[in-house]
Amino acid sequence: MKDHIDHEQNECASEVLIRTALVRHLALLGRSQKCILAAEAVYGFENRRADLLQLDDFSHAFEIKSDFDNTSRLPGQLAEYSRTFDFVSVVTTPRLLPEVRMIAPRRVGLMVFRGGKVEPVRKPAINKQLSKFHLAGGTTKARLLDMLPGHFKNRDAAEVRGEAARVLTTKVLRNLFHSELIDRFAASSEIFFTETDAEISSEDLLLLRRSSRLFA
Repeated sequence: MKDHIDHEQNECASEVLIRTALVRHLALLGRSQKCILAAEAVYGFENRRADLLQLDDFSHAFEIKSDFDNTSRLPGQLAEYSRTFDFVSVVTTPRLLPEVRMIAPRRVGLMVFRGGKVEPVRKPAINKQLSKFHLAGGTTKARLLDMLPGHFKNRDAAEVRGEAARVLTTKVLRNLFHSELIDRFAASSEIFFTETDAEISSEDLLLLRRSSRLFA
């Protein structure tokens, strides 16, 4: 009996079940307010990956830490997210919550997976120090060229991104990057909401992974 209980506790703490519970939680908002969701979302020119993205008027990146994970990479991941997205939250287990709380800055939101559901612990605060380099790096050359002088058309993508980060404001770059995310993930998110109901399963999350890598 004890082995059976331990097995169930481990299953409840797996990343797949946490991700499914998080999507189920966010989908309630998405159906009523038309937000966009993307699971294991590839972003940025270096093709980094966020466990889950929620997009509406803002971008919100979620990092999942299950009982099978360690937190050694979490400081770097949160620093990266906080330079790139409007809001950042960590979703974790009761066992890891104290450790995550010590690592995550106050502006990072916290959620805990318990009893098959995710529960808010701390609301995230908006990131006011977004990186122009990161925002330009997550936006295509074509979109950036709309905001740059015409002679940059023949430059390579790296030069265009560098110039954009130099001359464009953070607000402009943030809006361009946000539009990039919406354009890339809107179709897969719409399919997800069309083909699923409130009883979301782990298999349904595959619908949220229909997105290509960012090319020049």
